[in-house]
Amino acid sequence: MMRAFYITAMVLTIGFIFADIYYIDEASRARYSQYDSMYSNANSYGYSNYSSYNEGDDVTTEAGFVTMAFFLVYTILFILSLIKIKKTTIKVFSIIGLSLTGIMILWDGVMISSPDSISFDEVGAGWIAFGLTMMAFMIVGTIQAFKAKA
Repeated sequence: MMRAFYITAMVLTIGFIFADIYYIDEASRARYSQYDSMYSNANSYGYSNYSSYNEGDDVTTEAGFVTMAFFLVYTILFILSLIKIKKTTIKVFSIIGLSLTGIMILWDGVMISSPDSISFDEVGAGWIAFGLTMMAFMIVGTIQAFKAKA
C-alpha cells in the first residue's frame, strides 16, 4: 500500500512543481500588467485612473489554495509512513518532512491571508525548492517501501 502512495506522491510532486511554475508566471504577469496600466493611464496633469483591484492578488490566493492541497497530501503521506513503515530511515524522513510541510503550510497561510503583501511570484522559488526536496524524500521513501514488508 505504501509503495503505491509513494509512487503517486512522486507523480503529484512533479505536478506540484509544474503548478508552481505556472502560478509564478501568472502572478508575475498580473503584477506587471497592473504596473503597466498604472503608468499608462496617467493623464497630462499627473492624475491616473488607477483602480485598487489587483488580479495578482486573485492569482496568489488561488495558488495558495492549490498548493495547500498538495501540502495536506504530503502531511497525510508522512503520517501514514510513520505508522506503517517501521524503518528508522523512513521515520527520520517523515519527521523532517512533516516539519518542512508544517512550515510551508504556515507560510502558505500567511500568503493566502495577505496576498497584497506577499505575491506568489515572490515566494514561488521556495515552493519549487520544497517540491524538489519532497521529490528526494519520495524517492528515498519509495526505495524503503519496496525494501520493507509493508
